[in-house]
Formats: sequence, structure tokens, C-alpha cells
Amino acid sequence: MPPAGQRDYSKVRLTRHAMERFVERFEAEPGSAEPLLREALARTRRLGRNPENGAIAVLALHAGRVLVAVLQDDACLTVLTWNQFEPRLQEFGRPRMPRKWGRMLGRLEKEADEE
Repeated sequence: MPPAGQRDYSKVRLTRHAMERFVERFEAEPGSAEPLLREALARTRRLGRNPENGAIAVLALHAGRVLVAVLQDDACLTVLTWNQFEPRLQEFGRPRMPRKWGRMLGRLEKEADEE
């Protein structure tokens, strides 16, 4: 069970598009991409919700890199790097970058290291 403020989305359905983007953007081997992505989605912080389509964006870490997954209903639609997601912050109800960015990432990383 994830600590307070974090959510476990490791059980969501992974679309083929999300898997392809994860392999492409995070240089994962296609054969081992699914368990790696599920491991990253086990500890996430919610960034926001898109009111137009109900999609939510969650922040995770994979191999020390920031990963943003866009989830809708019970599926992971796509995976983005932070630089790709940052221009879309306003679509998910955030006018600017989250406060205490380093602390948030540190907590995600710390919790993953403790396991």
C-alpha cells in the first residue's frame, strides 16, 4: 500500500500506445517494458485532471527520470517525459509547476528505495 498522498495505478490496463511510448521515451527493452512501467505506476502522485475528458495525469519515477502517465477510466493512454508534459499543465488544471517539486520527487524516490 502506498503512503499517504501517493496512489497505486499498477493494475490499470496498459494500452499498446502507452507501451510503445514508454519503450521509445525511456529506452526500455520491449520484452521487459510492461513490468517496469507497472513498477513505476505503483507509486505515483496525482498532478491534475482534465475536465474536458476526465483524464488524469500522474507523476512517477523510472530509473531516476520523471515520468508522467495519462490515465482515463481504467487505462493508461500514454506516457510522457516531464518536458513533453509541462506545456500541457493547464489542460490538467495546473497554472504552473507544482510547489516543492524536489520534495515531491524525493518522496517518490525514497519510498521506492525503501522497498
